[in-house]
Amino acid sequence: MFTLIRFCILIFLLSFTASEIHAQKKDTKSVKRIVGQGNKSYENKNYAAADSAYRVALEKNPESVNAGFNLGDALYRQEKYQEAIETFGSLSESKLKSESSYNTGNAFLQLEQYDKAIEAYKNSLRANPSDYEAKANLSYAQKKLKEQQQQNQNQNNQDKQDNQDKQDQDKQDKQDKQDNQDKQDKQDQDKQDNQDKDKQDNQDKQNQDQDKQDQEKNNQDKQNQEEQNQAKQQQMSKQEASQILNAIENDEKRTQEKVRKLKAKQAKQNQPEKNW
Repeated sequence: MFTLIRFCILIFLLSFTASEIHAQKKDTKSVKRIVGQGNKSYENKNYAAADSAYRVALEKNPESVNAGFNLGDALYRQEKYQEAIETFGSLSESKLKSESSYNTGNAFLQLEQYDKAIEAYKNSLRANPSDYEAKANLSYAQKKLKEQQQQNQNQNNQDKQDNQDKQDQDKQDKQDKQDNQDKQDKQDQDKQDNQDKDKQDNQDKQNQDQDKQDQEKNNQDKQNQEEQNQAKQQQMSKQEASQILNAIENDEKRTQEKVRKLKAKQAKQNQPEKNW
């Protein structure tokens, strides 16, 4: 496990430029007193009160490295890691560079930004190469980064597999849907075919019945026609017979008339002439 945040209670053991010294001397006692109040609150784990005290000190002297550093610690304890990083970052060029970089690394570590934590620990070691805790935390951050990268790779692989599984499932669902649709279409087609077949069978039966009726009608008509023809033939036979008889009778009458005339002629010829 990485070493925890460092807290600075040093009293201005740093060297400053002339202007900084002038500004610092102006509020030295006041700033020290307020920072001291903040330190007591910090030690009592009242980090919000310590935060407020350090901010007041910074209002009086914005260049107070002690107040700025301990404000970063108070923010860290309140889990305001990003604000703590920004605060420690403002101290990157101070003589607390090693400690501020160290604490910056711890804040990045809490945010699981291991690559940035590694860089912060390296900065701390550049300022203080013999810092064992920074070395330990650097090793820990490198280990966590490797684990994170492996987890990310595993997650990426899992995401890819999940996406592939989803695509496969979507494809299978689509195929199942198509199969079901094809099955439904076939059932509908079979049903329609059966209905068409039943309809055709009914139509064929109706046609057969109609053909049968037509045939029976034709047969009846034919029979009626034959009967009519027979009746006509019989009627014609009677007429012909009557005509023949009439003709025979007429011929006989003519024959008898001829015979009568012939006899009358002969009789006339055979009469004796009168002798007057």
